[in-house]
Amino acid sequence: MKSRTNISPASSPAGPVARDQLSDVSSPRSDSLLQDAPVNMLHMQLLHHLMTETRNTFHGSLNTVIASPETLQICMSSPYLMNELLALSGLHLSTLRPAEQEFYHHHAAQLQTHALTIFNGLELEVNKETCVPLFLFSGLLNVHLLCDVLINRAPDFDHFLDQLVSSFRLHRGIRAITANSWGMLRESALKPLILDGEKRFSRIMGLDPDCAKLLALIKAAKLGPSITNTYTQAIESLQHAIIACSHGKQGGNITEITAWPILVSPEYIDLLAVRCPEALVVLAYYAACLHARRDMWAFGDGGRFLVESIITYLGSDWAEWLDWPARALGDHHQSSQRVES
Repeated sequence: MKSRTNISPASSPAGPVARDQLSDVSSPRSDSLLQDAPVNMLHMQLLHHLMTETRNTFHGSLNTVIASPETLQICMSSPYLMNELLALSGLHLSTLRPAEQEFYHHHAAQLQTHALTIFNGLELEVNKETCVPLFLFSGLLNVHLLCDVLINRAPDFDHFLDQLVSSFRLHRGIRAITANSWGMLRESALKPLILDGEKRFSRIMGLDPDCAKLLALIKAAKLGPSITNTYTQAIESLQHAIIACSHGKQGGNITEITAWPILVSPEYIDLLAVRCPEALVVLAYYAACLHARRDMWAFGDGGRFLVESIITYLGSDWAEWLDWPARALGDHHQSSQRVES
């Protein structure tokens, strides 16, 4: 199956990069120029940091897969994936070195734009060879987009939400390409990662009480079959993230949390984009999961910001709906006071 990719770098929350900065990935002379170019010491630094630090922050199977020689060979032969790996390393460094935050964030955004530009120039045939780099690129880009919005967020909630919606839509456009490759992935170098994910998902039996309460409120609101089904699917997908965050730091693996934005339907994202209250409530539940893993550099205090912003935005009429996210912050009383004031 061949797919012509069409994902705009300018739609990334990191923003567009000037055309002359993309010349090294778009010029027909780029291969010969790169062969004669000196070593890029920044990229070497980012690669070293990726392998010694960044990958270790993604505990469990993902860490193991990234470190495997077979996967590294795949990354080295897929320039769009290699650019995204270095971009994620740069984003991580931007959180560790405040004095150089702007420098590393700029280069992370530039490398991400290079990755998307290369990706857009490909006519992809999804097969046993291409499905692995595509899947890894999809997952890593998802983490990068989510992190960038959370840790480099706009102070204005509306602008922040627009950035979040944009990141959700961008990722879905790329993930759609690998939608039918699950069977091939199960027999690839990613087999341990895929089987681990399937094992975790198979353990989930129904909704926990908090998700069940939210679903009951949605159904009681009589929003119509289509919208109710959209929210039901989003809440059921959220259960994976809630179980993952319930383990706290001991759970380690955050893939169930970062996966939620790609599990929700385009219809839910549309409802979120127009600020439907119920969609914002579901997002607040997700934000509470992010807050539970605030030890993770990729999330920071983004979950708290999102929960508190939604509580303020919706007001006291939605206090019952937002009870669990508010309690998840550990300051339910203070949150309630903010709503009522």
